[in-house]
Amino acid sequence: MKKILPWQKPKSLKFEIAVLYTTILGIILLGFSGVFYVIVSRTIYIELDHELQLKAQGISQNITSYLNVRGDKPDSLNFAVEKTIAHQGQLLRRWWYTGFERDWFKRLDEQDLSHLYVCFISPSGEVIAKSNNVDNEELLELFLGNLELTKNQEPVFRYVIYQEKKIRVINYPFFYGSENPHIIQVAMSPRPLVSLLEEWMKSIFLSIPIMLLMTSFIGRILAARILNPVKKITHTAKDITYKDLSARLESQYVHMEMNELIHAFNDMISRLEKSFHHIEEFSSHVAHELKTPLTIIRGEAEINLLQKRNVEDNERAMRIILEEADQMLKIIDDLLLLAKLDYHPEVFNFEKIDISKLLKEISENYQVLILERNIRFQLVTPSSPLWVRGDRIHLGRLFLNLLNNAIKFSYRGGAVEIEAKAEKNQIFVAVTDHGPGISPENLDKVFSRFFQGDHQKSGTGLGLNLAQSIAKLHQGEIHVQSQLNHGTTFTVILPRISS
Repeated sequence: MKKILPWQKPKSLKFEIAVLYTTILGIILLGFSGVFYVIVSRTIYIELDHELQLKAQGISQNITSYLNVRGDKPDSLNFAVEKTIAHQGQLLRRWWYTGFERDWFKRLDEQDLSHLYVCFISPSGEVIAKSNNVDNEELLELFLGNLELTKNQEPVFRYVIYQEKKIRVINYPFFYGSENPHIIQVAMSPRPLVSLLEEWMKSIFLSIPIMLLMTSFIGRILAARILNPVKKITHTAKDITYKDLSARLESQYVHMEMNELIHAFNDMISRLEKSFHHIEEFSSHVAHELKTPLTIIRGEAEINLLQKRNVEDNERAMRIILEEADQMLKIIDDLLLLAKLDYHPEVFNFEKIDISKLLKEISENYQVLILERNIRFQLVTPSSPLWVRGDRIHLGRLFLNLLNNAIKFSYRGGAVEIEAKAEKNQIFVAVTDHGPGISPENLDKVFSRFFQGDHQKSGTGLGLNLAQSIAKLHQGEIHVQSQLNHGTTFTVILPRISS
């Protein structure tokens, strides 16, 4: 016995759905968290640069507004720079300040530079003023070592590393009294913002396992609900036996796929029930049809063994035995052909056939029987060929069976007509006799296996069933119309092919 590996063992579909659902959600959450982190961190650094530029512009505007009133003098510049940058955070307004200075100092008090590093650098690279928090020579040297503007004298952003911490710096130009501008350096550590982002991300990552556990639990509940119809199908399937195939499932679910599964299951059971019924009926008919000739054969053989009979009686018995044996062989041949038609249609040889020519050949073969029964026979076919794609031998057998039935059920001296015609993409072949006809209640049964009507004289009851099966194999069909005491017409419809 082949050993089953651990990963080959059957698994619960409910469990796999829950795991798949949880895994997909986990991937989505992780992906969203990563995208969120990238977008927010990028936004933070963009906003940081924007904030630094706004602060540098504010410092420049404050200094410029003072110089515009007090004049472009070095003392005025030094005073404005010193008060704007070095005294940031101190209350600069005094009761003796009046007019412009009072308003100017009020704006300085309202400007918040307490969390920033600020330096005002001369064109020669000397520090004119710096904020109180730039109290470390190392930090000041880092700022002075990154003095740079673009060729167009536009602001430049730089990072400096101080005590293993990144500080973002803007070099903002301030034009005053010379070609080369002064530089306002404003710096800020992004660490508080980054720390806030990291706390957010930490909270998100801590919440993901909780969300996945809840999702797994809910996923199992939803999977169980979705698979509930499958459980019912399983229970119903277990209750079905060959003795009772009447069980069916009701389509009461909102899911289209489940309703399709239930419909397919019910259709399968219906086909099985029909097949079992057909097999049972078929077996019964076969037993009945073979029992009669076997009984006759056995009876004749026993009589010959028990009694001394003359040559004529022995010959008669042997003829009877041969006739019944031929009947049995015909039944067996027909059953084998039906089995091939049902299960092995690929063994037939399909080719291009002219139906008109085939009907003429069949009619010629039956001329002796037609003359013997004094039957008027008429074959009507168009002048142009009627092409179909089919197996010549079996199409011939189809029309032979229909013609044989028409002759057999025609009154002596009656008439049989065969008419073939084409309409659009179909070919119609009608075989008509003027015999006793078929009763209305038996019209639906004539194509059933082993069916023999009230006027059946001989045969196996398989001929018309064979004819219908051959027609279906050629994507065609046979229709029957009949009136009691007026005759019967069998119409074969086959698909026409182009010449």
